[in-house]
Amino acid sequence: MKIKRFMDSDMRNVLRRVREEQGPDAVILSNRQVDGGIEVITAVDYDEALVQQALGSPPETATAAPDAAGVTAGLIDDTASGVAEIEVLSADLTKIEDSQQAIETLPVTTASSTAEPAIAEMRSEISSLRGLLETQLSGLVWKDKARRNPLQAQLLRNLSKIGLAPDIANIIANRTGPIDNDKSLWREPLLTLAQTIPVTADKLLQEGGIAALIGPTGVGKTTTIAKMAAQYAMNFGTDDIALICADAYRIGAKEHLTAFANIIGVPVHAASTNDELTALLARLRSKKLVLIDTEGMSQRDRNLASRLAAFGDNSERVKFYLTLSAASQEAGLDETLRGFNKVPLAGAIVTKVDEAGQLGCVISTMIRHNLPIAYLSDGQRVPDDLYPAEKKRLWLVNQAVECIQASEPQVNERLMAEKYTEVSAANV
Repeated sequence: MKIKRFMDSDMRNVLRRVREEQGPDAVILSNRQVDGGIEVITAVDYDEALVQQALGSPPETATAAPDAAGVTAGLIDDTASGVAEIEVLSADLTKIEDSQQAIETLPVTTASSTAEPAIAEMRSEISSLRGLLETQLSGLVWKDKARRNPLQAQLLRNLSKIGLAPDIANIIANRTGPIDNDKSLWREPLLTLAQTIPVTADKLLQEGGIAALIGPTGVGKTTTIAKMAAQYAMNFGTDDIALICADAYRIGAKEHLTAFANIIGVPVHAASTNDELTALLARLRSKKLVLIDTEGMSQRDRNLASRLAAFGDNSERVKFYLTLSAASQEAGLDETLRGFNKVPLAGAIVTKVDEAGQLGCVISTMIRHNLPIAYLSDGQRVPDDLYPAEKKRLWLVNQAVECIQASEPQVNERLMAEKYTEVSAANV
């Protein structure tokens, strides 16, 4: 075993020299801060007896493999600073990756059948150790980031409280720019967030048209249609409004819509097939506002694409609004958008704002997919609880902040480290 001492101004330069002079098989035995920089002691030609024993081969015939025991050698000595710890762990992660690759490329002929479980066990142990080191490194990186820029770290914590996804929170933080005082920790990022939310100046309830509300079951499509029809009727009367129930699956779907329609004073028509819908739209050509209540469809439905395509030629005449519940989880919202983007979407209608524990989930989804919000709904009252989103972006952000006071979410520093630091052996 050949041991050598390296010294340089910082750990990054030391590790570069180690790799250049001793290659990727070098093992870090210790490291410490000294006058003028960092001292690292390394070794090559480390004892390979452990791997040979696991393979069940005698020393003279065993294929060389890096020693798994050496991957943690760099953790023997404590470092005097968090930065040094990060650099050492980075080197160790590289060693783990090298060990895994070496084990995976061992010739099959060098190991007996009885050695296969030992190899599998060694791979599992190395993988577990690698995951542990990545977790530790994430924590160190986050702590170092928080120490260097505590206001920026607190900004990310605040955005995390409202449920904003890490990728969107980083976008908002970058657009906000440097934060130089505590008073700006909330105001500036929230103003930036409000300006980033995509909205559309929808004119459906002013100019009319044909609109179909699509989306999963239970998001409030029928109630939203009643609100839209009632608002239009208040301004222009009921003569030019028609409602269509295109839901042939849910029991009582037409009766539910009819109950609202009777209160407003508008007719309800039913269409269970594409041909019926086409004929019905032709008959209702004189109506200025036609609202179609579609069946609830799961984004995981294998027939979703064909069911959406059933609109056929009508798709050029109909505006599709994806209706989403603000109380849904972010993963479900993302999946829903991917499933329903088979048709051209005029915008989104976000319902149940008053029921959401964290509004950051739906806000993140809208920003990530750049789907503009057309309308927002925060209650069951017809027609009151429906608003054009164009002038409600700041209101939506304020609602997100109010959710914090109601749910009192706690920020977990370990989760913050995992979310806001990207650590993997492939990147070090």
